[in-house]
Amino acid sequence: MPPIVITICIEGDLEETMDALRRIAAVGGRNELQGTPELPHGENSRDENEQTSAEVEASTEFELPEGSRQMWEDRIANSAHPQPLPEPSWPAQWDQHLSNELVANMSENARRLVAVLAVAGAEGMTRGAITSELGIATDTIRTTQVSIGHALRRVQRANGNINLPRPVEFHKRLDTYMLNPGFRTAIQDS
Repeated sequence: MPPIVITICIEGDLEETMDALRRIAAVGGRNELQGTPELPHGENSRDENEQTSAEVEASTEFELPEGSRQMWEDRIANSAHPQPLPEPSWPAQWDQHLSNELVANMSENARRLVAVLAVAGAEGMTRGAITSELGIATDTIRTTQVSIGHALRRVQRANGNINLPRPVEFHKRLDTYMLNPGFRTAIQDS
């Protein structure tokens, strides 16, 4: 039977982590997990001086192998200055500042697409109408959508990881591209 490999991730400060490793090291073999203590060195009976698992846990000083110790110490040293966690995201609404910032981060094709969709109004434009209006291929519209997504993520990060709705939406059933109503209102007001 092939061996079973279990990977354990322990998070916490150094003392908590070492305590957890000590507890793991003090656990016996397969027989102990089934309720029967595993006997050391093939003994058939329990010696009076043999310690219980709890006693072993309390008295065992856990030592990492030399190669693992260096890796562990390097990880601890590198985690001494943890990176700050990003601010939590919250729902946000499009306003003039955010819409102008997004448009400034967009590629030229993305700006042209947004301008055409803004003129089209709330009903949007079909894929065919956009390709003929802008003189671009259908694949270019998809590439432009990706570009708008990258610009959107830059704006979201720059403003504290806010969660903004996508400015350009594609409705597959209608085969139509539309501007998000909040985004359309924000760019028309600016």
